[in-house]
Amino acid sequence: MTLLEDPASHDTTADTSASKEGLLARTGRAAGRRPRRVLALWAIVIVASAPLAVTLTGALSGAGWEAQGSTAQEVRDELRTDFPQLGAEAAIVAYRQDTPIADDPAGLTALVAGLQGSAGTTTVVDPLTAPTEAGLLSPDGQAALIPVGLESTTDADLPESAGEVMATVAGIELPAGAEADTTGEWAVWHDFNTLNEEALHRAELLSGLPTIILLFVAFGSAIAAGLPLLLAVAGIAVGFAALHLGTSATPLSVWSMNFSMMIGLAVGIDYSLFIVSRYREEREDGKDPLDAIAGTLATAGKAVFLSALTVVLSLAAIFLVPVMVFRSMAVGMILSVVATAAASLTLLPAILVALGDRVLVAKGDDDPDRAAEGRWARWTAAAMRRPGLTLAAGLGVLLLLAVPALGMRLGMPGAGVVDRGEQSRDGYDAVVDSFGPGAPAPLFVTVPAADATAVVEIAAADRGVVAADVVAEPAASGRTVVRITPATTVDDEATSQLVGRLRGQLDAAVPEAALGGPGAQNHDLTAALTGTAPLAIGAIMLVAFVLLLVVFRSLLIAVTSILFNLVGVAASFGFATLVFQYGHGASLLGIEHQGFVDAWAPLFFFALLFGLSMDYQLFLLAAIKERRDATGDARLAVREGIARTGRPITNAALIMIVVFIAFGVTGPIPPTELGVTLALAVFLDATVIRMMLVPSLLGMLGEKAWYLPGWLDRRLPHISFSH
Repeated sequence: MTLLEDPASHDTTADTSASKEGLLARTGRAAGRRPRRVLALWAIVIVASAPLAVTLTGALSGAGWEAQGSTAQEVRDELRTDFPQLGAEAAIVAYRQDTPIADDPAGLTALVAGLQGSAGTTTVVDPLTAPTEAGLLSPDGQAALIPVGLESTTDADLPESAGEVMATVAGIELPAGAEADTTGEWAVWHDFNTLNEEALHRAELLSGLPTIILLFVAFGSAIAAGLPLLLAVAGIAVGFAALHLGTSATPLSVWSMNFSMMIGLAVGIDYSLFIVSRYREEREDGKDPLDAIAGTLATAGKAVFLSALTVVLSLAAIFLVPVMVFRSMAVGMILSVVATAAASLTLLPAILVALGDRVLVAKGDDDPDRAAEGRWARWTAAAMRRPGLTLAAGLGVLLLLAVPALGMRLGMPGAGVVDRGEQSRDGYDAVVDSFGPGAPAPLFVTVPAADATAVVEIAAADRGVVAADVVAEPAASGRTVVRITPATTVDDEATSQLVGRLRGQLDAAVPEAALGGPGAQNHDLTAALTGTAPLAIGAIMLVAFVLLLVVFRSLLIAVTSILFNLVGVAASFGFATLVFQYGHGASLLGIEHQGFVDAWAPLFFFALLFGLSMDYQLFLLAAIKERRDATGDARLAVREGIARTGRPITNAALIMIVVFIAFGVTGPIPPTELGVTLALAVFLDATVIRMMLVPSLLGMLGEKAWYLPGWLDRRLPHISFSH
């Protein structure tokens, strides 16, 4: 049969068994019968998606890190509406020179003149003419701050306007011994977004060659090795296009793009390996392409569908967090997973049938699949001979890694997410050096004018406050603003504690006062994340438990799968604590440790890791259940199921690890934290959990592992992995 030749033309008789097949088997058979139509349809979809996919970056926002409905967000909105002259969100140009500015103001004057009327600006404050109480000149007289109002109509415009200011500053020639850098919240986001996009491209290049090599080793065929990449590209392109369309309805964060691509590559390769491996088995059993692809989708295809469903439902729990960035990341990954799963169950079957025998490899005594099955069978038999010892050893490794998580401290990053050498980071460091740690990110209290003095007194009496001043004339609302300069940086735990103390005192003494600012935004965001995490985590575990119970019809398997995943996630959290909080090995990754784990990490990691670990769990248990249903021997089913799935799971895990590490080591701290932690989690899942915990437990219990009360058995729907 030649490439793209229609298999239906070779067999006009009706397949009597096809009418009895399930939906996925019929889907595979339909795609195999008309591969040219399926390929043409997908080609149209991908071509239509391409323009939207390649222009996605420009449609995404760098904003969205506020907890919706929080006090900090309310203060930000009030400052924007009633006190725009304050420039609370202005970019700050940090100027410094070797001599006192009062003796030689030429450099500062030239810088202010160059900024006046430049792109992206609305106002420029000259520190030489500003009131002394504005605090724009440093105590030593050698540094000055130039607040620059940013032109914008939405939050999405602010990072771009900050970038234009940064470009202007970089182009102004200053005298010898003088320097200037732009910093501030939106300048940091501009640099972070730029670094993130560059990291995305570097990750693609870094992961490309190792992935191709591993795929070739996994498949033993250049043609077959290209299928996972083709599938991943198709899924990512459609996912990106859908994400782009979504920006017309609501702002979506630039972070969604990175995570959409990362998860798309990971699951695309996983799903391809599972389906192609099973298709080869079906063909080796003597089936023709149509029967083989129908059988593949009835088994591996069903596992892929359920895996994608689990990932989607796990990520959907993130929508409980009232923060646009996290919802955006969840949306991006869900769209990518859905598109990739759709391609796996329609496009991939059409390609496999169209390729005919090209996707197969010649078999002989050195058949790598058979050799791998033999190795996995021997390993499983060894684990099952001493199941108690194997189980204890595996749990011991995971629990030992999990111990550091008991001391995990959560926080939100500041300018440290950007590397030194970038304008926003160098400007931030310059402000801290010349004006103090809290100067780059003061707190703001909006309060009735009559109570402003009381707010100043309360703040000034706190040990964590350097200065507190009324900085605005009363607005039409009768309210004014008190600016508070903390003694610590915006990402320091002490600043968050200060926010909590001041709010408690203000609530008692000045109930109408509202405290906001960058430090308060971090405080409220952390509170929103930790507050919603228990509900979201509970929802994820409940969904996973119900799915496992329905699919595998075993209380014990459902419960232990959840417990094993929990222990695996805890081990990953322990690793993240060691590296990103305590700094062990941080220098090897080329990052500065922050002294905390990002507050978004526990919930986000949990949702993603739980979904991804279910990927391997479903594929492995589906094979075991299929063999148990066929042989009636629970222990034999464990050995045969692991023997058949060990190689594709291992190969999929290796490739996923490469992808995650590539995305982790090429970007700023937050993507590094995610990528490296996910890589370790996948490694532990594919080795300790799948190679030690699962076979030892199932081998120890035998048929008891599949116990299900009769009353529950009668009420659950039946899902079969045989055909």
